[in-house]
Amino acid sequence: MYVKSLNILLAEDNPDHAELIVDALKQFNIGNHVFHVKNGEEVLGFLDQKNGGDRVPDLILLDLKMPRLDGAETLAHIKAMAPHKRTPVIMLSTSGMNDDVEKCYALGANSYVTKPLKFNEFTQKIRELNLYWVLTSEIPGPNMPTSEHRY
Repeated sequence: MYVKSLNILLAEDNPDHAELIVDALKQFNIGNHVFHVKNGEEVLGFLDQKNGGDRVPDLILLDLKMPRLDGAETLAHIKAMAPHKRTPVIMLSTSGMNDDVEKCYALGANSYVTKPLKFNEFTQKIRELNLYWVLTSEIPGPNMPTSEHRY
């Protein structure tokens, strides 16, 4: 079974959560490149770099509750950026409040995942998230076939 590697931008201000997420993503697929930033301003700075090269994310994991620029505000900015508006964004939060979930989907989130409080459950959920985006879902990008390649 072929497992594609992903460039993943992780925005997470909690260092313990960030470490767990990075470890789980790399444990499942050692080829994943995870770029960690700590707030929404750093996300936008990362995405705004003109010479991104191999740093262009295939997937963005965005914590909802961050300092400076929260996840919802950052999501709105990402979806307004022409080169990144189609990049899948998964919201991560300890909040399962319906208002938060609805707001994120209204702003263009591709998924909303509530972070479990128990270590094993948290790690398992990140592995399953990675599994879905690597093996099941197609992510837009330069390696996707165009209409002339369809059968």
